[in-house]
Amino acid sequence: MQVGRSPRWLLVAPILLALLLAGCEPEAPEPTESPPPPEAPPGLVLLVHPFDTPSRLLERFGPLTRYLTEALGKPVKLEIARTYIDQIRRITSGQADLAYMGPTPFLRAQAFYLKDAREKLIPLAEEVIDGQATYRSVIVSRKGSPLRTLNDISGRLMAFGAHHSYSSHYVPRVLLLQHGIDLHHLKDYAFLGRHERVALAVLHGDFDAGGLRLDVARQYLAREPGLRILATSPPLPPHLIVARPGLDTAARGAIQDALLRYQQAATENQPRSIAFAAPDHVLSGQVEQVVKIIERHAYDGPWPW
Repeated sequence: MQVGRSPRWLLVAPILLALLLAGCEPEAPEPTESPPPPEAPPGLVLLVHPFDTPSRLLERFGPLTRYLTEALGKPVKLEIARTYIDQIRRITSGQADLAYMGPTPFLRAQAFYLKDAREKLIPLAEEVIDGQATYRSVIVSRKGSPLRTLNDISGRLMAFGAHHSYSSHYVPRVLLLQHGIDLHHLKDYAFLGRHERVALAVLHGDFDAGGLRLDVARQYLAREPGLRILATSPPLPPHLIVARPGLDTAARGAIQDALLRYQQAATENQPRSIAFAAPDHVLSGQVEQVVKIIERHAYDGPWPW
């Protein structure tokens, strides 16, 4: 017998004991799947045409989309269309749920893009600015220029906004026609896209006169060297919030109710109060008549105002 060496069974015993204890441990419970998170309600897209700078459009419509998100309990995303035509195409094809539309894009969408469609755009509310459910168009010149009346624009350079814009193309064209001035009486003309571009182009002397919304023109009247208003249109039909074809009745009702409760107070960056009222088509015939005068050259009267 060798001294100092433990018997072999003493060396093996701890290993056997560990194996036995491991075999006695209860089986771990199988992991259970956690319940899936509740699905977020589907969101809505509000599409705005690019009539002003992106920053101003965000200042103006950001509060509205945040309000609708809270009121409806679902996200409402603001998107700015690339062009007026892009807005018409997307809202009529269902790529957006809501749109803030001017009179002529709305008319074109219904009469051409959805001409044979069973469902058309649904007006939900009309815009009310400073308590007025109408707005106006103006033709401006640069202060200090020799242009003081619409008659002075003959033979000059004229700037318009987007071709589909009611207040920066169609209405200024009719105002000029009432003074016997058609496009061929101008030295030249151009469509600059946005109202603010028209104001700046006239201010900088690139064009002698321009047509745009009165509320946008007011932002530039005092900017050096200043703008002069040559003519102001009669009241024009307001912009609308419309729903895409096929948006379900319950959703339309909830959105309309929320819009009619909306109030946006004037601020330093947005110096006008904005609200919405139920759509009223009292002035809608004016739009059809203006479009007929411009697009069909039927301007032998009667005038739309």
